[in-house]
Amino acid sequence: MDMDNASTISMFRANHWIFLLSFILLTLVIGYLATATAPVSGLDSGRSPRWSVGKEMPTPRDQAAAVAIGDKIYVMGGADYSEKIQGTRYDKVEIYDAQKNKWINSTKPMPLPVDHGAAAAYNGKIYFVGGFIGGIIPTNKLFIYDTVKDEWKEGKPMSSYRGGLAAQFVNGTLYVVGGVNRSGIPLSAMEAYNPQNNTWTSKAPMPTARHHLGIAAIDGKIFAVGGRILNDVVPSVSIKQWKTNFNRNEMYDPQTDKWTIKQPMLDKLSGFGITSANGQMYIFGGDNLTGAYLNSVEKYDPVTNKWTYEPQMSLKREGLKAATVGNKIFVIGGQVWSPKSSKSGLVALDTNEIFNLK
Repeated sequence: MDMDNASTISMFRANHWIFLLSFILLTLVIGYLATATAPVSGLDSGRSPRWSVGKEMPTPRDQAAAVAIGDKIYVMGGADYSEKIQGTRYDKVEIYDAQKNKWINSTKPMPLPVDHGAAAAYNGKIYFVGGFIGGIIPTNKLFIYDTVKDEWKEGKPMSSYRGGLAAQFVNGTLYVVGGVNRSGIPLSAMEAYNPQNNTWTSKAPMPTARHHLGIAAIDGKIFAVGGRILNDVVPSVSIKQWKTNFNRNEMYDPQTDKWTIKQPMLDKLSGFGITSANGQMYIFGGDNLTGAYLNSVEKYDPVTNKWTYEPQMSLKREGLKAATVGNKIFVIGGQVWSPKSSKSGLVALDTNEIFNLK
């Protein structure tokens, strides 16, 4: 081989390696830029909030009530509609220890089996109001559970009979709103209970009569959202009939006894889970205008009066409940459609999904 050919081959090899190294470097740069600028969303983002799974509830059920006190979540009442349309109604109280991820059976059941009731906590006691008993018959009963003594007592009943209602405490007063009465007529009436003297008083009614709604108490205000109603000639508790849902968001100020219309929800929903955390309101699942069950999560900021979507649940469900412990929201129970699994096409759930805020 002469010197000219050797020089040419050496130069070719050098250029080849330079080209190869340049190509590798360019590929790495492009990959880095693509990763750095790619949109981040959902559960794979590595950001909070994100979902995890908690210990299943011992008794699968729909339309129970759930209340958090300290590190414990108390789930009471509810029903299983798998075998018959009126459901198997429960008086069970089951307690979830959020720190230990463990369920405990209470020694004292509720005084009556009831579903579609509402509950709120104050000073270590749980106040359970209304709901359906004996078929789809609303009650006006108030049951008070002492979590320290593990015992139930009966308080003065509401003036109205209602199921599918909502309740929250604000400044030591229990506010109860919405639901349906014994004639199946949706209610807008609000009643307030004073636990100190065991008395009820009437307050300004909601602008919108509805049932299967949700309410949350934030900074001394009550936000009533969603819910459903049917036309005037159809009993609104009949699940065989078409539903009409709302996305309405109405705020009640106990100081002025007045309601204010706020920014509506992103979807028209009923039968969802609702709770507040860190000054925000969170909505989980429920059903929409077509009756389809959802796994969506909506967050409302009362300061900005705006709604946003959050990462979805893994399971589409209705009749679920949500309770906040620290920086975690526990989304428990409910039901799903599964015609092959039950006579009614409904299956009650023991699901416990955890929405981690941080």
